[in-house]
Amino acid sequence: MPRRRIRTAAAATVAVLALALVIVITPNPVSVRWRQVDVCVAPSAGSGAEVTAKVPRSVANWLLRRTASYSGVCASYGESTKLGKGTIRAFTQFRDGVPHAIGLSMTEGALDGLPSHPATEGRWCHDVNQDGETDPNTECTGGYEFPLQLSKEFRDEVDTPFQYVLMNWNPAGHLPEHIYDRPHFDVHFYLTPNEERMAIRPGPCGMLVNCEDFEVGRLPLPAQYLPADYSDFSAVEPGMGNHLIDLTGAEINGAPFTHTFIYGSYGGRLTFYEPMVTHDWFRSVASGESADGCFPIKQPQAWQIGGWYPTRYCVRHRENRSEIVTTLEDFVHRAAG
Repeated sequence: MPRRRIRTAAAATVAVLALALVIVITPNPVSVRWRQVDVCVAPSAGSGAEVTAKVPRSVANWLLRRTASYSGVCASYGESTKLGKGTIRAFTQFRDGVPHAIGLSMTEGALDGLPSHPATEGRWCHDVNQDGETDPNTECTGGYEFPLQLSKEFRDEVDTPFQYVLMNWNPAGHLPEHIYDRPHFDVHFYLTPNEERMAIRPGPCGMLVNCEDFEVGRLPLPAQYLPADYSDFSAVEPGMGNHLIDLTGAEINGAPFTHTFIYGSYGGRLTFYEPMVTHDWFRSVASGESADGCFPIKQPQAWQIGGWYPTRYCVRHRENRSEIVTTLEDFVHRAAG
């Protein structure tokens, strides 16, 4: 057996033995048996050794304090990449075809050392002033983007249209001015293939999008598929699609922007779910200054494609793993119609 596999197996064994020891020393295990919960037992973050166990709540709390374990069944990991001084990684949690979470984990170091100048990586650009050059600050959009596929296991076993995560870092924010022009992250969870997103071309219309693609992006959703209170502001962007905004959102009505939820559409279809979170708020959640938590997602009356869909999004700090996770949760199976 290769040394790496031996080390992984040994770590997993240590984790399971530690779990067994905790269970043994926990007082009155029978009296708390009915409060058993799922926990993913992990000796250390990134060890590769994770074991799902159902344990009393008191044991789970001990593991979450003393090890790199986390709540729920163990994750199925998708792609990862470096960001700033840390890493981001797509993950899912599911059991027997039922999704518990679709998420993006971000190590605390990913909030440091981020690119800030220019304001974009120069991927989605249009020469607005026709001078033969494109300015990455004024003639490009999209910030810095990081597409990460969800695991094949999840996509094969779970009846849901979600396929991948697209993280965009916007050091200067974006339109509209005085609302979303703060440094922030767009965490897109896409329901359509990455190839379709990449085919939305840059150009002079909308948010620097090709004019033909702008018209496709603005095709309205049928009323029954449009989530309550969301409206089209013609915010069609290359490499993304259209952005639908909640008119009752706190930031739209004068409150400072910290986090919000955006729906995406293109060609008359919903194409992505997007928690949008400022750098400052992620930082305050990581420091404990702001409480983490979950927030409701407003639902349409009907769904174009059947499958599992989330009803809330969550942002949590896992102090024992030095990471922040942004997730879609509380899934309900919807019929198409």
